[in-house]
Amino acid sequence: MTLSGYLQECAARSAGVLGDDLDASVTLRQHGLTVHAGSSSDDAARCDRAEAMADDGPCIDAMVSGLMVDVAAVADEDRWLQWRRQSLEAGFVKALAVPSPVAPGIAVALNLYSRSPGPWGERLVGAAEEYSRLIAGAVRLQLEFADLDDAAGALFRGASHAAIIEQAVGAVMETNGCSEEAAQELIRSAARRRGVPEREIATTVLRSLVAYGTGNIVDDRLPGP
Repeated sequence: MTLSGYLQECAARSAGVLGDDLDASVTLRQHGLTVHAGSSSDDAARCDRAEAMADDGPCIDAMVSGLMVDVAAVADEDRWLQWRRQSLEAGFVKALAVPSPVAPGIAVALNLYSRSPGPWGERLVGAAEEYSRLIAGAVRLQLEFADLDDAAGALFRGASHAAIIEQAVGAVMETNGCSEEAAQELIRSAARRRGVPEREIATTVLRSLVAYGTGNIVDDRLPGP
């Protein structure tokens, strides 16, 4: 199973495991570039994609700070305008972004959405934290496999600058549901913020999300709420 497939399954499973009224998404932030990695529903996917394209939202804040972000009432928020608009359109009344670090400059967030008001339960929050760490561990394992390929000189061997960028643009288009121009701009913006070549950002995207499978790493021993 590829990592992208695993993260999609994680999102789908977490929604069922953590609560019947929940939708869930997984996002991945890599050196300033955020991509939507998987969702249990189209509504949750649209919310996370709106956030990724705007580079502004609770899960991004959570991944940058390393702290959980509890949006107790989406309607009362005056931050994250694109994400808020999409969340309200989907009927979500609250959200929870649970981050976990993967490696320097790389983090994941498990994002929970609910149409039911009221605070998140303590047991549910604890289970979401555990599950977020499990997802981060899968991404970390993926990067370790990619590092082995790097050491062997096999990763993207002989690929041109244009080919790497093109593949990464396609990956961002698919994960974030955006146009080619928007995907190109996301990669350019991340490269500018870090002061690195676009190829470095593009290679990071391909190494950690798209290009390599991770084997059968799905763990059936999921945490309960």
